[in-house]
Amino acid sequence: MWTRDHHRVVAQSDDRTRWRMRLATSLTLGALVIGLSVTGVAQLASAASIGTGAVSIKGPGSELVPGVTVEIRENDCNGQPVWLTTTTTRPDAYGAFGIGLAPGQYCIVTLSVPSPYSVPSTVIFTMEARPANWVTVWLPGPPPIVTGALVVKDAFGAGVNGVTAFISEGVCGSGGQGVWRNTTATSRWSTGGFGIGLSAGTYCATAEYVPPGYQVPEPVTFAASSPGPVWVTLWTTEIPISGTGDGVVNVAIESATRILEFSCPACTGNTSVWAGTAEDPKLDLLVNTIGAYSGRQIIGFADFDSILYTTLTITANSPWTLRTYDISEARQVGSSATGSGDDVIMFNSAGAFATMSHHGEGYFGIWALSYTGDFDLLANTIGDYWGTRPLVSPALLQITSEGSWQIDLH
Repeated sequence: MWTRDHHRVVAQSDDRTRWRMRLATSLTLGALVIGLSVTGVAQLASAASIGTGAVSIKGPGSELVPGVTVEIRENDCNGQPVWLTTTTTRPDAYGAFGIGLAPGQYCIVTLSVPSPYSVPSTVIFTMEARPANWVTVWLPGPPPIVTGALVVKDAFGAGVNGVTAFISEGVCGSGGQGVWRNTTATSRWSTGGFGIGLSAGTYCATAEYVPPGYQVPEPVTFAASSPGPVWVTLWTTEIPISGTGDGVVNVAIESATRILEFSCPACTGNTSVWAGTAEDPKLDLLVNTIGAYSGRQIIGFADFDSILYTTLTITANSPWTLRTYDISEARQVGSSATGSGDDVIMFNSAGAFATMSHHGEGYFGIWALSYTGDFDLLANTIGDYWGTRPLVSPALLQITSEGSWQIDLH
């Protein structure tokens, strides 16, 4: 016969049994899911029948997102809650959490998300009695930022500084909203570029300004897609600048980065070219002769501190042309070079000494920049010359001469 006390004993026994099962399940989950903070109790099931895995919370750029609170419910999204947790910033569980559930269908309901994300739709998944049940909840939010760079190059592949480029949304010609504007410069990573960071999408890059001596590059349509990076190249070509008589050419050239090529074949008077700034237009005397001239000089080659030159001041009495180009485009030679007049050469062979000869009545000088960083004056004389000096090569040489010359490495 059932008695009230007997019913109470049975009820207490059932309570203890449920408590033991709940404790056993909790301990099993604690062993299976390391580093979890479980605020809800999973379905009662034996360890052998529990499936394990993890839930990852990700944004549009596949970034894991901490600070998201989710609830897992049985069956459809109206079922009994069995799991409640918030993703953390812990290194072993950043933006994710482990799960251990009895096999079956479950629903993930996102309760709260950090800004600037939005609450996503519910996610239905099936838990199987095995490890590696992986589930991802994707949060709506701002498009991911794709990073990269825009560079402007000449026909030789050398970077061109001083180009102002503009990036707008959409394909070129669509009149899209502008999103980025900057001017190419030299950084520790490259020459003739600047970094960009854009939302995923289609864009148009155009050049708004180019330094004198360059053609405006054609616009380029490009796509920025996650995860990136995105590289954009605008190609330009150099065009000679021409004039007659005295003149001033605006430039944007940093010390020892570009070569000036100047020609005035019909000049008869004083012919000179100064590189300078608005404050001081006569800082570096590149050309100084009487009569005709044709040659090359590095702008600001001997500067102790870097200078941004903004003007080239020309003195001439006849038509002249000039262009500037990157020092990487200097004339490449092996172990011997010959020439006449001013020139810039790059010895690309190994050497320890340079034997130099000069035939002419005027000045003869050679500055050399070795790959080791040594900067030396190898020759500095008037008239004919022959001699040998130490020169660690590869090396960049600036020759100033009014005659013919020869240099041999050994």
